[in-house]
Amino acid sequence: MFSLSKILFLALVIGAVWFGWRWYNRVGAVGRERLRERERRGSGKPTSATGGGSPQVGAEDMEKCPECGAYVAPRSAVACGRPVCPYGR
Repeated sequence: MFSLSKILFLALVIGAVWFGWRWYNRVGAVGRERLRERERRGSGKPTSATGGGSPQVGAEDMEKCPECGAYVAPRSAVACGRPVCPYGR
């Protein structure tokens, strides 16, 4: 009726379920902690992802450079090296 292989298989299934449940709870706890940390940081001033302390730049529409044809963000564009580049700073 109960062979050694059935008992070992049942023990493996119970162990897999046990460790799976522990892993699931651990991942959930880490996720909740990250969410709390993000909410705690979000209450202050916005900072960049690099931690430099400068405010984050919002999304910008891209414009095609009339000289070289590359699409650039106008406020943060740098010169492409051509003499008549409109983004030379």
